[in-house]
Amino acid sequence: MNVVILFIYGEGGHKAQMKSLLKKMELKKNKLKFIGVCENSSVINSLDENYTFPPLRDKYSNFKTFIKLPVSFLSYIKILYFLHKKYEVKAVISTGPGIAIIASMFFKLFRKKTIFLETYSRFETQSLTGRVMYKVADRFYIQNKSLQKYYPNAIYGGLL
Repeated sequence: MNVVILFIYGEGGHKAQMKSLLKKMELKKNKLKFIGVCENSSVINSLDENYTFPPLRDKYSNFKTFIKLPVSFLSYIKILYFLHKKYEVKAVISTGPGIAIIASMFFKLFRKKTIFLETYSRFETQSLTGRVMYKVADRFYIQNKSLQKYYPNAIYGGLL
């Protein structure tokens, strides 16, 4: 069974931060397989494999979100289950968004390590995902020292 690290991320800034993290982890790549799980439009080609799912919500319509959510959620869980069965997942690393919560909780059921990096765009407020992941993640990193007051046990890692 292949040993893998799962990278859970979203589009925009989440994707950019994940790309930066991957560059810093390049030396580990010969020992581990890196797999990305993201929404359809956010694939990072430098990962060994990518698994995509439809967006969980519609940014412009609550009604469309209500219709889309169950199908997208089931698609996402199906991918996570497939990855759990196919690979020996060592850890889940995420730069957000909310999809990180689902993946982290899923793999915590199987005693896998979870690592979360609060977004670098936060200086004086917590993200909703960060609030939850602070309680869920085995390791929680912040990129701005000003967040230490909200996350006292977080590890300051600097900017990616």
